Parts: sequence; structure tokens; C-alpha cells
Amino acid sequence: MKAVLYHYACTMRRRPLAFFGSMLLAILFAAVLGGGGGQLTVPVTSEDLSDEALAETAEDFSAHAGDDIVLLPTSVERMEERIRRSSPPYGLILNEEDAAILQVYEAPVTALLMTELRSYYREQGIEEAVAEVLDLEAWQDRVDTYGFSYEIDRSEGGFPYDPALHPLFGFMLFFMIYAVAFSISSIVLQRKEGTWDRVILSPVTKLQLYSGHVLFAFLFGLLQMYIILFLFRFVFQVDFHGGFWLTLIVVIPYVLAIVSLGILLSGLVKSYKMLDAVIPLVGVTIAMLGGAFWPIEIVPSALLQQIGAFTPLKHGMDLLIGSTYGGASMESLLLSASILLLMSVVFAGVGFNLMERR
Repeated sequence: MKAVLYHYACTMRRRPLAFFGSMLLAILFAAVLGGGGGQLTVPVTSEDLSDEALAETAEDFSAHAGDDIVLLPTSVERMEERIRRSSPPYGLILNEEDAAILQVYEAPVTALLMTELRSYYREQGIEEAVAEVLDLEAWQDRVDTYGFSYEIDRSEGGFPYDPALHPLFGFMLFFMIYAVAFSISSIVLQRKEGTWDRVILSPVTKLQLYSGHVLFAFLFGLLQMYIILFLFRFVFQVDFHGGFWLTLIVVIPYVLAIVSLGILLSGLVKSYKMLDAVIPLVGVTIAMLGGAFWPIEIVPSALLQQIGAFTPLKHGMDLLIGSTYGGASMESLLLSASILLLMSVVFAGVGFNLMERR
């Protein structure tokens, strides 16, 4: 096993970019799309508040949101024009005792806005503030000439969303699939080149060989995740909502599941070229179904959401979100971790069995 680890260390030293390229891509995408959190500017109008009252309420709401969300009071016509030009494609109708989000399509940031709305009105002592009180048909009549429709989003459909952490978690887990799977796929390459057969004749046992490959893939994936998390926490100063140290623990089951997935894929394919094509296909599919690129809650198909529950990335996102801004209970985190461990056992068992048959 030590010889296998030494071989990987020498290869990584000669070709560092081949090993750490996925980590650099994860950092780049998370930094660009997350934007370090940024400040969300939302146009707001009202049906019954005066201009002065609307401005005061908007200021109170922005203070409540910690200046992460800034409401820009405007007229109905001006807000419609901004939504029509998708700058942004949503707006807020804020009345004295109710509110609703007006949007052309469902954007992930509206989930953050909805969460803050519920929290703000709850603090004001109005439990049913974000209610079905707006006349959608009346609003639709105003924009028929624009050729698009509005939707009204209410509190029942809200879900936790952080515009800085979600891209970070999503792309970190996504690119980890490439890093770990391609690391474990070296077994397929060695079988093709005949190196594996020569090593088998040596005093090294198969258990030591497999253990060396699996241990390197696991440690390599975990190291990349820790570098990314520490970089965004202490260099980019991203707020982990008090759950940073917990994220270092909950990523372990996910890395195990992805290593096992790499073993399964390596056992299914017949050549390294086939594996080279299968890994990106599987990685992108898992990322889309698991909610890496966007919150899975905004997917309109309930069937796709249910299918996503069978992907390791979905449970990895649940662990990271639940340990930070999601506020999940320990029972919920243990459930997601248990599912990932079960996937690890199944994937690895089937994968090693297929490898041995070849």
C-alpha cells in the first residue's frame, strides 16, 4: 500500500495541474457565481402604502436583513419595466400587513428574499403576513402587451438559500466527482497497460493494492475540499453561519460515496476511453439532479426531485446546507450521512466484484 501511495505522490508532484485543476475550477466558479455574497437589490412597490411609508418599511426590512438585501422603492410602472428587462426579473409588493414576490420565472435568490420576508413579518408579530391577498389577474392585465406572465411566490414555497454558500457547496461537490473518479480510474489504466498483472505477481496482495488506490483517492478528495473550505472561510471571509467546523466533518461521508462511485464506474466500463466519457456524463447528471447548479426545490418536476434523492450529491448538499444556513437537526444530518455510507458500501461492493470478474 505504501508503494501505491508513493507512486501517486510522485505522479502528483510531476503533474500538479492534472490533480488540482478541478479544485481551481471549483474555486473559480464559486467565487464568480457566489460573488462573496454580494448585495441583493430588489425593486419594491405597494398597493396601499404611501411613498414615505414604503420607504420607511423598505429601510426597516433592509436593516433586518443585515444589509444583504436592499429594497429600492419605485412605482408600479417602473417596477414592471425593470422586470420586463430582467433587471432583475423579480420585484416585491410590500403592503402594511402582507407581501408577495412578483417574478417572471423562479430564480434562486427569491428563496432568500422569501425567507427574509417571513422572518421580518414574524418579528413584526404578523404570522400570516405573506398571504394570498393579491389579485394576480389585475397585475397580469397590466402587462399583457409585454408578452410574458407573472407568478406570485408566497411563504409556503420558501426554502433556505444563501447566494454565496450554495454555489460554493455545489461546485465543490461537483468538481470533486471528477477529481476522485479520475484518481480511482488509474486502476483501469493499469489494467489496460498490463501494469496491474505484473504487480499482482509481486508480494503485494490485492487488498493492499486496492487499499492504496482507495486511500489515496479519499485523502486527495478530502484535502481538496478542506483547502476550498478554509480558503473561502478565512481568505474570502464567507459567512458559514457558525457551522464551518461542522462542514469539515459532514463532507467525509460524501467523499467516501464518491470514491465508491468511482470504483463502480471503473468496474462497469471495459476501457479507459469509455471511462473518460462516462465520468463527465455521470458527473453532470448527478450535479443537475442533486441541486449543485441551482436549488433542487425550484425544479418544477416532482419526479426529478425524487430521482435526485438517489444521488450522493443531493445528500452531500443537504449535509452542507443543513450544517450552515439550513439549520437542520442532528437527526436529519445523521440520516443524510447514513444514506451516503450505505451508498458507499453498495457502490464499492458491486464495483470491486465487477473488477475481479474481469
